[in-house]
Amino acid sequence: MYPKLVALDTDWTLFWGWLDQKTWGKGRGAYSPVEDNIVKANYWEVQDQSNPKNKCGMYADVPRIIQDILKNGAQIAIVSRNTSKAMCDRALWYMKVNDEHGNEKSIIDLVKYDEVYNSDKTVHFAAIKGWSGFDYSDMILYDDEAINNTVEMMLGVTFQVSRDQKGLTWDNYQEGLAMWRRNKEIMSPYLGNNPSSYPKRKFLGYSGMDLGTIELLEKGGGRHDRKEAARWGYAMYVADDPRIAKYFNEWIKGNAFGQQATTIVCKIWARDGDIFTNLPKIWVPDQLALQTNVQRWDEFKIAWSQEDRDRKVAQWGVKKPYILFARHPNMGGSFPIKNNLRWNEMVVYGQIQESLIFIERLSDQQLNTEINAGNYLHYERMFSAWNITVPQEARNDFRAHRENFN
Repeated sequence: MYPKLVALDTDWTLFWGWLDQKTWGKGRGAYSPVEDNIVKANYWEVQDQSNPKNKCGMYADVPRIIQDILKNGAQIAIVSRNTSKAMCDRALWYMKVNDEHGNEKSIIDLVKYDEVYNSDKTVHFAAIKGWSGFDYSDMILYDDEAINNTVEMMLGVTFQVSRDQKGLTWDNYQEGLAMWRRNKEIMSPYLGNNPSSYPKRKFLGYSGMDLGTIELLEKGGGRHDRKEAARWGYAMYVADDPRIAKYFNEWIKGNAFGQQATTIVCKIWARDGDIFTNLPKIWVPDQLALQTNVQRWDEFKIAWSQEDRDRKVAQWGVKKPYILFARHPNMGGSFPIKNNLRWNEMVVYGQIQESLIFIERLSDQQLNTEINAGNYLHYERMFSAWNITVPQEARNDFRAHRENFN
């Protein structure tokens, strides 16, 4: 199983260095337009003929990776926010690799979709989807900037980041493919919001949400809102206790949407209980170092916080896509859980929302019936039944708060 489309960033992904039209072509004897100053230095590198200190070089594993993409029958897209498409095209024309038949060609001649302009990369992928007809779930993006992981949250494109200016390596490439395959494995057809349409459904909890998010989910999509507080990153936040969902159904108006907003508590379901049970899950300790402040941090810091959390979770043996569980400090005041006790939250990220979740709106009467029934899930009792990995740090966190969870 292989993606239909592999998208590659340019600067610090395909090649080291930055093709910057503000600094290239500024030396003695410079040509116009600026891309005419790019010349081939050797097999790997190009440089600025007017200032040889300006250089870019293809990363060592790129030829092998591009040939492998083509051998698997996938199309290649260049998806970059570089402000000069002409410079990128010229550099990629000088960089040679072998195609699937072993014939040497310029990288740019092997590219099907050449999307280079300074916009959010969701715009690039929307254009590619329109031309190719491929579903976003059949695409993957390799990129060195975590800020571009919006394509995963907003669209469902698998996103694989490269770190520390190491570029696209063979291992990084394989990690991305493995994650894409895991994303495909959890997909269950969306059949609407009637629970009876899903004979293997599993009830997961309750969530109070704004109407815009609800309407996206009712079309088989996922949450796009980036205003509401979200300490574990942008996701759907689910409670095992309907009283908590009712509380937050009002709280999010003041936090993000305004008092006139329409918010509704919904029951959250997995379309297929077997897929849900086998899906990786992690219970994390309530540590600030793992959390994200989406309302105070800039987009760059938010994006890297998500990638860093994913890396830490992977160190605990759980790889994306995963569901996250945590204990949340008591909110005090009118919060329905008394005695300053902590409570449970489940965090469902975008890929899983689109692949596995459906929702059921509750009327006020139905919600009160759920509350009065008192038959709550208690996530802390689901470690084994739901296949939740609980690292020692989380168990230490329980003990520190005198919570006796097995």
